Amino acid sequence: MLKGGPSNATGAIASRAAQLDRLSRETFDLAIIGGGINGAAIARDAAMRGLKVALVDRGDFAGATSSHSSKLIHGGLRYLPQGQIRLVYRALRERELLRHLTAPHLVRPMHFLFPFYRSRRPGRLAVSAGLVLYDLFARLPPPERHRRLGAGETLAAQPALAADGLTGGAIYFDAWGDDARLTLENAIDAALHGAAAANYVALEGFDRLDGKITAAGLRDLIGAHALELRARIFINAAGPWADELRRLDDPRCAPRIRLTKGVHLVVNESRLPLREALTLTDAAGRIVFAIPHGEWILVGTTDTDYAGNPAEARPDSRDIDYLLGVINRSMPGLGLTTGDVVHSFAGLRALPAGGLLRPSAVSREEIVVESPSGLLTVAGGKLTTHREIGEMIVDRCVNRLGLPARKSTTRTAPLPGARHRGMLADGRSGEAPSNKLNAETRAMLAERYGTRAAMVETIAQEHPDLAERLAPGVPAICAEVIHAARNEMAMTTADFLIRRTAMTWRNPPAAQAAAPAVARLLASELGWDERGREADLSEFFAAAGQTHYSVEAAVGEVRAHRGRGA
Repeated sequence: MLKGGPSNATGAIASRAAQLDRLSRETFDLAIIGGGINGAAIARDAAMRGLKVALVDRGDFAGATSSHSSKLIHGGLRYLPQGQIRLVYRALRERELLRHLTAPHLVRPMHFLFPFYRSRRPGRLAVSAGLVLYDLFARLPPPERHRRLGAGETLAAQPALAADGLTGGAIYFDAWGDDARLTLENAIDAALHGAAAANYVALEGFDRLDGKITAAGLRDLIGAHALELRARIFINAAGPWADELRRLDDPRCAPRIRLTKGVHLVVNESRLPLREALTLTDAAGRIVFAIPHGEWILVGTTDTDYAGNPAEARPDSRDIDYLLGVINRSMPGLGLTTGDVVHSFAGLRALPAGGLLRPSAVSREEIVVESPSGLLTVAGGKLTTHREIGEMIVDRCVNRLGLPARKSTTRTAPLPGARHRGMLADGRSGEAPSNKLNAETRAMLAERYGTRAAMVETIAQEHPDLAERLAPGVPAICAEVIHAARNEMAMTTADFLIRRTAMTWRNPPAAQAAAPAVARLLASELGWDERGREADLSEFFAAAGQTHYSVEAAVGEVRAHRGRGA
């Protein structure tokens, strides 16, 4: 019988201590290991159908690949020449759902300029044909369909482009999205619908009965205590660590995951002035994007095989030189150098293992593997198709558990920040706080939290000192840190600046300036002593500009110096 916990009518989630108590005390239908976009989407779908769900991650939610993507919610224009038509169709339909219905506060339209050059691949005809399909699949209205440009029009749209060999271009429609907050809101909604969810909880091993997994040994990395998690089905959604987790189940299992590294750079608009987002190609026809976000430009991505420890993936000089080379080839007058790179990060893609295809030609379809022990592994896929992946996996689990069929509602149910102002998880309406924040601050909060900005505004109204900016010019107020700790499961300065606000890439200097205030506020809210605050702040500065960092070491150091438990 479906028996998930009730929807939370306040918009807030239970304390971490209460979540951990549930993890150790209850038996769940599904236990999901990994709080990236796939794991969070599965948890949300299952909880909304009434299943009892547990969701844990050894780091923060969206702590790895799901906060280190290109931030694009797109069909994947480059997959059309590869024949991945079904994937592009699925992704474009999901893109439209996200931007119009389920997450319009996190997914926003953007136009891209694709310049065409003589002797470069893909050619003008191939791209134009692909764009026709792109528009048809998305069912775009005429004003949003692509437009073809002549060489002169292309240069007028982006004067810094090289004129030599330019044959024209096209402007087409796509979207960008906050990858970390999409993941987080899926996890939050799972918790609002009764799931037990906790970050910084590591898997240590499995227990079996008659060859089937029945329980998992976990360790709370903050409280430093062990607990046992019992469930009917365990789902491995560990992303780049999926094969590592499979080996905990079966040390002899064959690899099913091929990791490739995607590096991104952040450059100030003064050095890379763009009027539109750009879709550029390298000498082999690989696509690289240059995407403006305010005064900062995100450039990416690479696609190279990676065989090391996933926790140690970093941008290296070859990655940076490659991306700068693509930009300088298309806009030679800029002369970008490594000194112009203010921030960089890398994420790892989980692709199907086997085959000799170059990384960029490998399918981006999700990988699903069921082990003899019952462990169900899901990896890969696209950020854009996360909802559909979650629905598919939960359909499979409901069938395996022999539970009565109940259709997924995630196709039409908005994420928490997209619900009508004051509408809570159970559909009731609540009162928004009276607004005393200025219009600029309110707009900033609405862009980040959607209708859940009202929760931040309430904190600022109750404590007027928290309505102040974290530091001069920083695009966040102090109340957001308190909100993140109380209502969004933030446990470290890195959680707030890298994932809750994306400030490390959207405004790197502001992240550096805000860090001391964030650590101070978290110390007060979570009960750290001075040494704990200093340890947390040091770990953030070490992590800033990197892809991953040692979660276990960071949390252990902070824990050792805390005055009392959080």
